[in-house]
Amino acid sequence: MTRDCPCGRPLHYSSRTVELVMQGLVDEHGADVRIHYGARIYSVPRHYIALHGLAGRELPELAERYGWKTIDPQ
Repeated sequence: MTRDCPCGRPLHYSSRTVELVMQGLVDEHGADVRIHYGARIYSVPRHYIALHGLAGRELPELAERYGWKTIDPQ
């Protein structure tokens, strides 16, 4: 089970129940979500989205800061 949030802190859900539900989704569907924004595809951790939310305009800066994989579709 993943114990750290991509922001660098330990997972910081509001309750153990919410953490277990999210971990179940990560286990079932994978750790990352592919998000298309502009001309790129970003591989964003599910835990980050659940804990911090996400605005498309933030993706380039967040991907650079956290080292998330980006793809230029052809």
